[in-house]
Amino acid sequence: MTKFEYDVLLFRQQEKSPLQLAFVAPADDLLTWAGIPRKSDELLTGFQRFRDKKRVDEEIVPFFQDDKNCSPTALIVALRKEAGLGRCSLSDDAVEVGEVKQARLTIEVDTAAFSTTRVFEEALQFVRDRNPALPGSGEDAEDADETEGLLDDEDDDTDEIVHLGTETLAKMRELLEDKSNWSNDDFRSSVVDFVKPAFLIDGQHRATAAARLGEHGLPFMVCGLYDASWPEQVFQFTVVNLKPVRIKPSLITSIAALSLTREEHREVETRLENAGIGMREVSVMSLVAYDDASPFSGMIAMAVSDPKQERELLGYGAAKRIANAWYRATRTSLTQIARQLFASNNSSNARKEWRDQRVWFDFFVAFWTAVRDHYSESLWQKSEANKLFVGANLWALQEAVLSAADGQMASHWKVPDDEWGFEERSAFLKERLLEVVTTMLSYVPEQVWTHPWNKASQDTTQGRDELVKLFTRFIDSGKKGSPWKGWRNDEWFKRSEE
Repeated sequence: MTKFEYDVLLFRQQEKSPLQLAFVAPADDLLTWAGIPRKSDELLTGFQRFRDKKRVDEEIVPFFQDDKNCSPTALIVALRKEAGLGRCSLSDDAVEVGEVKQARLTIEVDTAAFSTTRVFEEALQFVRDRNPALPGSGEDAEDADETEGLLDDEDDDTDEIVHLGTETLAKMRELLEDKSNWSNDDFRSSVVDFVKPAFLIDGQHRATAAARLGEHGLPFMVCGLYDASWPEQVFQFTVVNLKPVRIKPSLITSIAALSLTREEHREVETRLENAGIGMREVSVMSLVAYDDASPFSGMIAMAVSDPKQERELLGYGAAKRIANAWYRATRTSLTQIARQLFASNNSSNARKEWRDQRVWFDFFVAFWTAVRDHYSESLWQKSEANKLFVGANLWALQEAVLSAADGQMASHWKVPDDEWGFEERSAFLKERLLEVVTTMLSYVPEQVWTHPWNKASQDTTQGRDELVKLFTRFIDSGKKGSPWKGWRNDEWFKRSEE
């Protein structure tokens, strides 16, 4: 074991808050005993953002190379009493609220084990400790599956996002149990961070850059949270980065959706809301971006990958705008569907059930699956010649189609048998919606998306409105029985020889 010792100031701000330590440590030492549980291509369950190597190399290292510069704000770490490959201990941890003590912090880490199979064995134990009842392991798995089923039926849409966190943890376990991954150096590097005796909550880029200077890296003031739970660490990372410089809402969604299991989320949900985290947005976007049923699953830029790779994905803001129409259900057609689905004459009550029971997502999936299936699969990805998979265009197409649905007679949505239950009503109403969708899409030929455009679509209010008018013209012409054949000669498109 490699041992590090520090003189610390010890205090507790409030009765139930974590024990806090203040001390100084060189960056190189800190990176030896502190892991950075960042999201990576190998693992998504961490709460730290994707490492920005360009920022480290081109901004932070040059900043520290000027010997007049310093970083006066503290790095924040979570110190673990017991970890897979080490431990943290205090000479005295009995501190009353408001009291300040001096103590000795000892951090032990088994650096020799970093290159052995113990890394993966201890990481598996970390996963089991966070959720002992993960599906797929022995008799406990059956009980866990039953519990998941019961909890999924609760009318709390936050259950869905934490279920994603549980799935992510289960995925980590699957990767760890597959010993063929153990020879992957990138995978090992990601896993090591989860079994060190401390986690770096804030300051990964500063510490990485500062470790390159001097014999042991530049020294930093360190704020340590002693024996803080994983949910507490996720909470601290979120609120620390909320202000004064906000991290992207897409990353906030990823953190809440993928870093916490159901029970862990419940521990900090209210505190996150009170800290200004929009949990409704987290709920909506975690489903749209990560649920396997979503036609956009894995196709939205969620700030957890290399920025270069994310340029090939659908923008977070555009995807949120598309999804919000379904979640809010303020359109005439969606309100009619909700009222028929829940046999209610009260639109507000019907919309509440629509959201609380997550029905909005089921109809969202039905709509966009129909769009995806209607056109060639090659159009469901970004490319220079493809105008379909563009956020503003997808939103405008949805608006044009839903406007046509709004224009249907109320009788179109009328459930034929008042005695029908929820499942029968849902199936009927999806069928009625898809009748409208497939008909309207038939008026917008696939060539529209591959023919060269003369005008660039603008993701602004005015630009999106112009796009809605364009797609509405296709639909209106088709509804009149005369498809718009001369669209290639419109100002939106480059003239063709046809």
